[in-house]
Amino acid sequence: SLTEPQAIHRLSLVCNTGTITWFGASGAVRLEVMPFLGGNFGACFVAESENINVKISQEHSYISIHKNYRLKQEESRTLKLNHVLTSSARSSEFCVSSNNAEPVLLYIEAVRIPGITGVPKILFHYDLEKVDTHSLLDPMNDCRPCTKEELLDSYCSMDFVVIGNLMEVSENPTNDRSNITLHVKQLIHQREPDYFQRVKRSDPHLTGHVTVPRKCGLQQSEGDFLLTGRYRLNSLSLRCASYLHEWRKIQHQTECSHG
Repeated sequence: SLTEPQAIHRLSLVCNTGTITWFGASGAVRLEVMPFLGGNFGACFVAESENINVKISQEHSYISIHKNYRLKQEESRTLKLNHVLTSSARSSEFCVSSNNAEPVLLYIEAVRIPGITGVPKILFHYDLEKVDTHSLLDPMNDCRPCTKEELLDSYCSMDFVVIGNLMEVSENPTNDRSNITLHVKQLIHQREPDYFQRVKRSDPHLTGHVTVPRKCGLQQSEGDFLLTGRYRLNSLSLRCASYLHEWRKIQHQTECSHG
């Protein structure tokens, strides 16, 4: 962007989750989102910007059929940009979905702020997941309890697995996520060492923060839980929460069935 300040840069993702860092942001990026998962997928994003505004649109193409002067039918493709959001700091999370395994095309523009002379920088966090048709049709699918099979799968595959309490639930007015403070009694697995830490040396527990969609209406609950989740969009996201005594039953049944 320093040598071509108004260029439109083309970029394709090579991972299913991560962050794009754009120093000296200027011009625009045309981002092709196509995971290696196969089938339908959902993609969620959060944009952060410093000394610059970021405008994000989704590119759609439309095929129209018309007749030419020789009365033959011809197809023409028209491109259209649908505005998604404009942000000056940290945007809310937004998600798009793709049917028939077609790529999602995003147009990310760097918009100068008058009077601001600092180095512009944009961080673009993304997370892609394979979804089934039912998930695309049901907006509350993210809020339903995990099945036994999903709980066992998340226990083996998620970025964190802990036993603890839901101590505090608060809503963030700037986005559509609820923030949950966890007191962790037993750390079973965490992919990175700083997910859950001891705030005070004398604390008998570790502390961490996770998020859930605000639409789920999660409330503070008494008792011990098995909690699993992923690191996505620069924060920890809760995937499954099961009362510990229910998890022990599932654990015992699974051990017996494979004994």
